[in-house]
Amino acid sequence: MDIVSNQMSVDDIDEINEELREQLMEAGIDEAEVLTKAREDLTLWDGYFGENVVRGKDDMNFVLRDQWSAVERSEFSRLFKPAMTFNKLYDVCKKISGEQRKNKPDLMVRSLTGNSTQDQINLRADLVRTISYQSQNDLVYQTAFRQALMMGYGAFEICLDYETPKSFNQVIRYEMIPDVTRTSFDPTAMKPHKGDGNFCARQFVYTKEEFYATFPFVVNPVSYADPRSLLDFQWETRDTIVVCRYARKEWFPIKVFLLTDGTSVTEDQWLDMQDKIAMQKSLADNSQVVGELIRKDIPEIHAERLSKDYIIRQYMMTQNQIIKFTDWPSKYLPLIFVDGDSNFINGQQYTRSFIHEAKDAQKFVNYVGSEIAAEVKNRRREQWIGTPDNILGNEQMWRNPELQSGILIAKPDPKTGAMPQKAPAWDISPSLLQQFQRGSQDMREIMGFSETEALQGRDMSGKARRERKLEGSMSAYVWFDNLNQAIEQGGRVVLDLLPVIAGEFERPMVISKADGRTDSIVLNKVIGEDEDGNKIKKNTLDSGDYDIEIDTGPSFAVQKDIALEFFQQTLQANPQTFPLIADLWAKNLDIQYMPQIAERFKTLVPPQIIAKEEGKQLPPQPPSPQEQMMQHQMQAQQQQMMMNEQKMKIEEQQLMERAEELKIRKEKHMLEQAEMILKAQEMQSKMGLEQQKIKVDHGRLLLDADKTEKDFTSKIASVLGDIHK
Repeated sequence: MDIVSNQMSVDDIDEINEELREQLMEAGIDEAEVLTKAREDLTLWDGYFGENVVRGKDDMNFVLRDQWSAVERSEFSRLFKPAMTFNKLYDVCKKISGEQRKNKPDLMVRSLTGNSTQDQINLRADLVRTISYQSQNDLVYQTAFRQALMMGYGAFEICLDYETPKSFNQVIRYEMIPDVTRTSFDPTAMKPHKGDGNFCARQFVYTKEEFYATFPFVVNPVSYADPRSLLDFQWETRDTIVVCRYARKEWFPIKVFLLTDGTSVTEDQWLDMQDKIAMQKSLADNSQVVGELIRKDIPEIHAERLSKDYIIRQYMMTQNQIIKFTDWPSKYLPLIFVDGDSNFINGQQYTRSFIHEAKDAQKFVNYVGSEIAAEVKNRRREQWIGTPDNILGNEQMWRNPELQSGILIAKPDPKTGAMPQKAPAWDISPSLLQQFQRGSQDMREIMGFSETEALQGRDMSGKARRERKLEGSMSAYVWFDNLNQAIEQGGRVVLDLLPVIAGEFERPMVISKADGRTDSIVLNKVIGEDEDGNKIKKNTLDSGDYDIEIDTGPSFAVQKDIALEFFQQTLQANPQTFPLIADLWAKNLDIQYMPQIAERFKTLVPPQIIAKEEGKQLPPQPPSPQEQMMQHQMQAQQQQMMMNEQKMKIEEQQLMERAEELKIRKEKHMLEQAEMILKAQEMQSKMGLEQQKIKVDHGRLLLDADKTEKDFTSKIASVLGDIHK
């Protein structure tokens, strides 16, 4: 009898299954081929990585469950010795995990081309930070790190889901993987996060109720069997169903063109550009003025080569059918591998947990401690040595002498006269204690801690404490660094998926800022229209190329100690530098309200430094004291110049008034001069007339004189003539 969901009719189930088969055919997917390939890939990973899985399980069981084998425990029981466990490895793992919890990595967005605006970079960084916060990714990272620390490797996943069961808005989530042994990766992947592999897979355990609520159209589901787990996971029952989520890269060849404008396009993109190029050529042919300029902007093929590309398809499958498939909207695989400490031997990867090499030393400590416990258990109980005659009549008092208050009554022995003697205190074998300490020290040294770690209290100087922390941090540095690379790869996946959640329509969101504040924005917010009637939108994601860079900050305790010591020495030598490092000093304090203190001290830091660190526009820099003095001097000089200028203006006004007065006087003088000239001309004309009159009169006088002279001459001549006669 078929097992079907009671929420849907048989006709509806058949219709959905038929639609799924049609979608598979349209996508060119052969269901049987995909199921076979997935089985082969998981079997390949099991053969390649199975030894690491077995060793990792053994290490984790040793740390968390039981450090004694059944044979060892039965042997100690046969000898009536307790099989005790002195688990010192788990404490080390907790300390290193606690140190990782203090690590608050921040994923920073970087533009690969340098053409993106700072607003675009900040928007993407805020969205990545918001997704990380909403997914509680610190718990995701901690789980993967603990697995890598105690088992040799871990993993986490980036998923797409809907905001609510009734919403079409999609969200990106980090998902924790509690059991990393149910994940599979490509053995050919070389990077620590396995992002360069061709496939990845993860198996889920659903209850039947949850399975039929999620996939109500699946008939007779058969759990996906893990090839390496036939006897494990015995808690799985008939009421659970295992589903495999399998993602694989589908490769295909492409042809790439290099255009004359320096851009690279695929053959399909080049074909899509032909309509635009044809329009540009038409405009160039119809325009005699700018036609040549348009032709210069038309790109042409400069070079070509064959290349390859891929898409990632993600399948949900049971043992015998594909129940769902999608094209994964990213170029990165969704599963992120968190490496512990790996090495490759003959092309095969071998992982190692942090405690693996210290297991034998831990067993040695357990053996020696159990021997000490056996001595304590089987030690002699007597406290006094005497004879029965010593306690004759007082037997009840001497039955438990340690419970007797006051004195113990005894008699001398009638034969020897001796009294009961106090037995010497029982001592544990010094050699066993030395061996126990030796085993503990061996564990510390194997895990990278020197003997100075045993120093405590007043016996340890500040430098010794810092060196001890440095040794512990450096011994686990490979694990921290591999986790950071996995976190960085997860950030790339999230960054690549951002256009999916942004969509094309307006979407209100509350984003987390770098300083811890939250802000409400609307993605794709319409703020108006352009001249052609197209909508102008704000808070949109452009199509630029971006990448993720991780900023781990002051994560290790030793780095904080060194930083605090450096800051303290700096401040003692130069207290004036405190405003420059106030927020950094506060961030390295392991005290309550540290974030608030650091945020308040940040207000003391010069705005130019804050703006440069946050990538913002630099505010105007305040002047230095010398510049301030110069400014004061310049201001004084400017004031003096203004006063002088004002004085000059007043003097100029006075001069202008004086000049006006002089002008008036000059004009008056010129008038007087003109009058004088006129008068002089009149006088001159009068004088000329008078002179002419005088000349006339003078002429007359001359004529009269000439006439008189002539008359006189004639008269003289007449007289002389008369005389000579």
